[in-house]
Amino acid sequence: MQNELEASQAPDSRDVSLTIPARPDYLVLARLALSAVCRLTPLSPEEVADLKLAITEAANDFVDESRPLDDESRLSFSFRLTDDTLLMDLEGPSGPVAASEQELSRAIIDATVDEASFASGQTRLTKYLRTPAE
Repeated sequence: MQNELEASQAPDSRDVSLTIPARPDYLVLARLALSAVCRLTPLSPEEVADLKLAITEAANDFVDESRPLDDESRLSFSFRLTDDTLLMDLEGPSGPVAASEQELSRAIIDATVDEASFASGQTRLTKYLRTPAE
C-alpha cells in the first residue's frame, strides 16, 4: 500500500495533500500532516487538538474497518493555508455510517471548526485564523 504526502514545489508552499487507504488505522497520518500545517498558524495547542478531532470525525464518513486489506479505496486530504483560513478538504468513498453516529460526528465537527460542508464523497472544513491580539 502506498501512502503519498506531497507539498507543492515552492519553498514557501502552504498546501499539503495526502492520500491514504480508506481504513481507520491510517488516519493518524492525516492527523500528523494537519499538525505540521498548523505549526504555520497562530492556533493554540487546544485549537490544533480540536482540528485533529474534527478531521478524524469527518474522515469517519469515508473509512470502513471492514474493508479487506487489498481494497483499493483511497481517502484524500488537502490542507490549504491562506493568510486568514485553514481549509481542510476530504474526498473518498462513502462508508457505512449509522445515522446516529453521523449526527454525533457532525455535532463534534460543528463545535470544533468555523464552517463545514458535506456532499457525497466530499467534505470541507474551514477554520478562520485569528491572531492572539484579536
